[in-house]
Amino acid sequence: MLSLRVCLCTVLLSVSVRGHNYSLNGWSMSGADVVSAVEGASAVLPWTFTHPPTDLVPSGTVIWYKTEQGARKPVFNCTYPSSGRSWCDTTTLKTGGGRFGFVGNLSQRDASIMVQRLNRSDGGRYQCRVELNIDKFETAVLTDLSVRAPGESVSVMTGTEGASATLPCEFTRPPQNLTAHTVTWMRKDPYRHIVTFRRYENGLWAAENGVTRYELVGDPERGNVSIRIKQLSVEDSHSYRCLAAFRKMNHDYSFDRDHVKPPFIHVFQSEIQLQVRPGTEASAELMLCIPLGLKTVALLVMGAVLYGDKLRERRD
Repeated sequence: MLSLRVCLCTVLLSVSVRGHNYSLNGWSMSGADVVSAVEGASAVLPWTFTHPPTDLVPSGTVIWYKTEQGARKPVFNCTYPSSGRSWCDTTTLKTGGGRFGFVGNLSQRDASIMVQRLNRSDGGRYQCRVELNIDKFETAVLTDLSVRAPGESVSVMTGTEGASATLPCEFTRPPQNLTAHTVTWMRKDPYRHIVTFRRYENGLWAAENGVTRYELVGDPERGNVSIRIKQLSVEDSHSYRCLAAFRKMNHDYSFDRDHVKPPFIHVFQSEIQLQVRPGTEASAELMLCIPLGLKTVALLVMGAVLYGDKLRERRD
């Protein structure tokens, strides 16, 4: 059964960032204040929500709006039932005229969407609303999508099975009043969490949940959140997204502060493709030659020892 029942497990957000939290009457919504992405690429608009306790099995609709010149227009919506398969959960990135797709997880109250093939006109302010059989709720804080001019095309990196590869992700360092908070890497389609790095009180960065296969090799404070993937497999060939969240505490909002809690979160996003080549036959032959070589060396050593013994016998 697909529903929005409260889950007892720890909820993992799509991009592992939690910006402002707008709450009222037992409802709350949390998302990024600003999302920056490159024209021609894609951007994820992250949103999660909670609802008041209820005995009902929630059902209803998730709607996203874009505000333009004081008016808002719907750009995406999906409906999920109280039982059976959910249209939201089966939505692909072809939804919404081919550019808007659902990448959230409704069972974890995640209403995030992805906008594909960004253009300058996509820039602007977006708002999420949920209309349930319990009640309706929307946030008063909008997400500002900033679409940057295109630089280089999406990076394509190559690697060899069993080796390591570095996935680059760099961007212009934001203003000094913003501090690097988290670095998250995702697979693009299907959208899936890979690893999140967090800076701890000692100033060091470490992967959450003890993940060791991925290593943060860039310096987030300098706009570099590149990672290294170890022990590559062919299954690692995929499109990846890096999401660097910068935080500004004590951010003042222009409306009722009693219902809004900082911090202010700015998320920078970029895309990288990884192509992993299978191990070459030459490598396999080399592996076969190593044991044979060792045997040859052993035989030569034994022969030298026997030859030496015979020489000593003749002298005696």
